[in-house]
Amino acid sequence: MTIPTSMQTLLGFAKKAGKLAAGESAVEAMLKRGIVNLVILAEDLPEKRKSYWLRRCDHLNVDSLTLGTKDELGRALGLSPRSILAVTDTQMAQAIKLKGKQIT
Repeated sequence: MTIPTSMQTLLGFAKKAGKLAAGESAVEAMLKRGIVNLVILAEDLPEKRKSYWLRRCDHLNVDSLTLGTKDELGRALGLSPRSILAVTDTQMAQAIKLKGKQIT
């Protein structure tokens, strides 16, 4: 699924505000600190990695969303391809989840 422009805008705002971690090591660090409100996984993430992150999110009671490809996630942030993102701001995470429900 292509990432809608409105969601790309929200991700860009989160990045500019310093409320977004991109990449597995950055997301893992934020999860350990307990400040993640939403994890976004790329649709083309290998199944083993996807199930690992979904189990990790479930264990920590963190919401997750599967959206776009690695290339699309990276492009939306002006970065190289990224397989996973974490949003640390509560309001931004809620807005992204709401947009995610509207497109599914």
